Amino acid sequence: MKRTFLTAFALLSLLATGKAEEKPNPVKDTTAVKHLNLSEVKISASRVNAKMKDLPQKVDVITSRVIQSTPALDMGELLKKTSGVDIIQYPGVSSAISIRGFAPSTSNKYSVILINGKPAGTKNIATIDLSNVERVEILKGPFSAQFGSSAMAGVINIVTKETTGDIKGNVNLAFGSFSTSKASVNVGGDLSEDLDFDFSYNFQKRNSDYKIGKKNLLGKKKAESILDPASYGAKMEHSRFERHNVDARLGLKLSKDWKINLNQSIFVANGIETPGSFWHVYGKNSKDIKKDATGIDILGKIGIHNLSLSPYYSKEKNKTINDVRGNSESVFKNYGFLIQDAFTIGKHNIAFGFDNKHEIYESTKWDKKGEEIAPYKPNYGTEFSGIFGQFSTKALNDKLNLAIGMRYDYIESTLKKNPFLKNDEKKETYSVFTKNIGAKYEIIKGLQAHASWGNAFLAPDAYQIAGFYKAGSRVTKGNPDLKPEFSNTYDLGMEYKNFAKGISLDITYFKTKHKDKIVSSRVDPDPKVKGDEYSTFKNALRSSMDGIEVMASYDFGSLFDYDFSLKLYANYTQLFDSYVKEKKIVKETIDGKVVEKSVTVKGDMKYVRDKNASFGLEYDNLKGFQCRLNGRYIGRRYEDNWYTYYSNARKDHKTDRILRHPSSYVFDYDMSYTFKKNYTLGLTVSNLLDENYTEKDGYNMPGRSFMVKVGYKF
Repeated sequence: MKRTFLTAFALLSLLATGKAEEKPNPVKDTTAVKHLNLSEVKISASRVNAKMKDLPQKVDVITSRVIQSTPALDMGELLKKTSGVDIIQYPGVSSAISIRGFAPSTSNKYSVILINGKPAGTKNIATIDLSNVERVEILKGPFSAQFGSSAMAGVINIVTKETTGDIKGNVNLAFGSFSTSKASVNVGGDLSEDLDFDFSYNFQKRNSDYKIGKKNLLGKKKAESILDPASYGAKMEHSRFERHNVDARLGLKLSKDWKINLNQSIFVANGIETPGSFWHVYGKNSKDIKKDATGIDILGKIGIHNLSLSPYYSKEKNKTINDVRGNSESVFKNYGFLIQDAFTIGKHNIAFGFDNKHEIYESTKWDKKGEEIAPYKPNYGTEFSGIFGQFSTKALNDKLNLAIGMRYDYIESTLKKNPFLKNDEKKETYSVFTKNIGAKYEIIKGLQAHASWGNAFLAPDAYQIAGFYKAGSRVTKGNPDLKPEFSNTYDLGMEYKNFAKGISLDITYFKTKHKDKIVSSRVDPDPKVKGDEYSTFKNALRSSMDGIEVMASYDFGSLFDYDFSLKLYANYTQLFDSYVKEKKIVKETIDGKVVEKSVTVKGDMKYVRDKNASFGLEYDNLKGFQCRLNGRYIGRRYEDNWYTYYSNARKDHKTDRILRHPSSYVFDYDMSYTFKKNYTLGLTVSNLLDENYTEKDGYNMPGRSFMVKVGYKF
């Protein structure tokens, strides 16, 4: 099977290049090859709307063409298959993100997710649809100086479509393995001289449980004791879902220089089956998710000033039906506004503004009898008020690009009293000043050195302060004395880009040091006192991680003046060291007596992969035919072994507190052909080699699957 697909890819690519000598497109032809050269793309998340080539920080862009050619159901799947970030995906429409070794979590606490520069209104990137996305901007490194709390690892900014001119759109249908079906429609353009719009609807359904892969490319013996031999080729029972996404935009031109965009987004998914782990230790449950997001962008220009006012409101409701632990319901509200002025004076780009954001979380839980009990965490509300400024300039005959950012945040957090959790109401206020600086210098044409530094902060979650969670005999409790977490990160690297020769290469070294890093900690009960072992949270003494990122590509189409594109690419991240130093209480026997003493222990950082990569080969004949073979390497990482509590779970490693999970390779293949300019046929093969792998311990992912797609553009 592997040889068949690789051979087909090679033959189709070679056959499609057969007429390269007839009418080659000049390299400067910006109509046929514009989408291949990303250096000129303006990055809206930079605040000053700088071009990608001028930014000193590391930036990756996923274009609309890559989005269309990637077999992905949602934003989480797209990111893990196309970028250098790491994603942990769970069955049941749930994903967490990790950038530069920061531990992933379903709250995405170390990364900020934006849609058109504003909060996405969700911490679950799996709910974000792809059908209305123009591009995705991935900014790596600390950006608290621009976006406040949580921007320690980076920023994901999703830019949606804004169509003007004649009304146009497309309709797409797809059918595939596990009785999966997809349908989407996109339409947009001018309704009149003063009105334009965009509308998209996307439907997805998996009507059968998926099958887990049967193989391990890097060796089955090392993997199966962790993955469980019984999982190979088995069905992941209770893994069906159905989801609907609607996105709409209405643009009103008030004058030549002023415009209003009204945006509305709706996500609805009822009865999503959530199997939990392969062993179903938490039961076979389901959940309903509903998200509404509304935003207004008032955009205008007065002289050299580009002004914007963007109020927004979103509400996400999750209801979980759990036959083991009882039902629960949570509501997350996010609202606020962003006001900004950006202008240019000579070679100086300046932006400043005010950012106000409210986050409100409410939850309720019931036992199996329907009686209300303690929720996992108390209700809380947090208000962030930040003043920010961003400055960039060019010097030394435009060879040097400098960028400086600063932000002052005032944060007010309220933890609500909950009689079931027995926590007191708590209010905290604190202020934080963050900054970053970056420089990029062109040594010779195309070759640039770059460096940046920044600090960032993360406010602890209410669950970590006053939460309570019980599963089996495992209990997790909050720590009311938990402090905010701070970090300092610097990176430096070299970049060489020559579009005419098809070369793009960037090698960057990064290092992050944490102060008061929040870590989980197990507490062993006193054997003389009746009680369960439990986990809590604490601030580590210090922690650090460093590593290297490589982004490289070569386009063989450059040898033929870009009459076609045949690009070999790779994104690779490796951590050299990642450790945590913390105080622990150990027991020693001295002269026959058991004595407790505090010691400093240095250990590997958990939930962080040692290596992560995406790589592949993509072909575009610029005449309608495209194909892409993408590989993903998922490196090893250490995890807590929570399944020691369950007899029906993994048979081996019952006494191991921590497990080192195996690495794996996952390949995807996609091809499509557009004929008569309007009709498209395509085929995707996900998990080409039928790998059995997990991104979170116990949550085995789908094996090989096929999907046929058809589309019509109008």
